[in-house]
Amino acid sequence: MGKPDNFKIDKGLARYGLSDHYAILGLPMTVDPLQIRKKFLKLAKILHPDVFGRTSEEKEIATKYFSKMVSPAYQILNSDRERGEYLATLRMFAQGKKQKQEVPTLNSEIAQKLYRIPHEITYKQYVEEITPKQYDSLDSILEYTATLSELNLVYLFTQTSPSFTVSGSATPMNTSNDQLQAQQQPIVAKPAQSPALRNLNMAELFIGKKQWADALKELIAAEKLDPNNAKLHALKGLVQMNQNAIAIAKSSFQKALKLDPKEPIALKYINQVNVATKPPEKPPEKKGGFFGWGKK
Repeated sequence: MGKPDNFKIDKGLARYGLSDHYAILGLPMTVDPLQIRKKFLKLAKILHPDVFGRTSEEKEIATKYFSKMVSPAYQILNSDRERGEYLATLRMFAQGKKQKQEVPTLNSEIAQKLYRIPHEITYKQYVEEITPKQYDSLDSILEYTATLSELNLVYLFTQTSPSFTVSGSATPMNTSNDQLQAQQQPIVAKPAQSPALRNLNMAELFIGKKQWADALKELIAAEKLDPNNAKLHALKGLVQMNQNAIAIAKSSFQKALKLDPKEPIALKYINQVNVATKPPEKPPEKKGGFFGWGKK
């Protein structure tokens, strides 16, 4: 199997120098934001290097697909502010192309079909038809992602007032700039992405299923990549607590709080392990004789 050159697509929105985060995650542009994280965790599991039956080369390629495509797309779409800014860029792009009455360049038959008879419902149906195949094979990820991006391009070019879901509510394409600015959150410094993001997300997935051993395995791997991550140590403490390793769990929670005194998971459970590790009080010693003196 040949390695992709740059893990990027060259059709659809990419023809115009735009990244297509929705196509990468295999989601329609009209998707509810609540579904974004759900799809991301699913892809993290599919592209995990420990998937049975893959060669070492395939594991390397799967890891690069995740780090170079899936994770960056998720970081944008999972943030209300960044997703809002991204969608505003797509609105401006679409409006400019419509004003010039440009015709999109399309290679896939399904995108050409949608362009001939465009409809929002049909668009969603076509996306749902492609996405189950997208990450089925490492060889076809870029091909299906490009097809999805062409469907997204048609959607932008043809819908008079398509709606995007910015933060829990659909926003029409022709929203004014003042309204868009009101919807967007104040710009704040973007936290650095943890190099152990994949492992942390997989650990949370396993914790949700109470698969403690699998979760701990992911967290141990994560610690090698990001040893000073407070949340990582808090999750380790939670797992260890559920494995009845109370003393070790206490140490993990303490380390998490040392790194971040406001770490919510550690704050929530530290008292439980403190109580569990508190030594029992010694009963009062019995003393014989008068005035407490022992008999000789």
